[in-house]
Amino acid sequence: MKKQLFLFSALMIIGLGFTANAQTKPKLKKETIVSSPVSTADATVDALQKPMNVKGEPVKDDSRGDVYGPSYSDVVIDNWTGYYVDIYVNGNYRGTVAPWDKKVTWAIPGSNRLYAKAVFNDGSYLYWGPKATYTGYQYSWRLNP
Repeated sequence: MKKQLFLFSALMIIGLGFTANAQTKPKLKKETIVSSPVSTADATVDALQKPMNVKGEPVKDDSRGDVYGPSYSDVVIDNWTGYYVDIYVNGNYRGTVAPWDKKVTWAIPGSNRLYAKAVFNDGSYLYWGPKATYTGYQYSWRLNP
């Protein structure tokens, strides 16, 4: 019995030592944003375009750096529509969310402007936003049809 108690105590002390040294992510405040689409033309939204690759001209950038850290904000895009929706943070393309799917992206420290844009084959589009985000939050942005 003493041997088992000693073994249990030793394992608890070792376990506490590992958790004390583990790096913990700061607790973020949570906020849910619910948006409905807008179909009227907007010059800012017109300018939002996915980047295109130019054949034969590879980008050489060896300084990627830390693109995600404790001061960034998580943004969960929850697409409740039947459309493929492009996500933009501060005018920069961050990916496409499939119909009825979720995607996690991030926003840099400070305040940011989010847009979501569904482009159709005739050139028209629907968009959601702009929505402002701030450092220290985990946002869940629900895109309604």
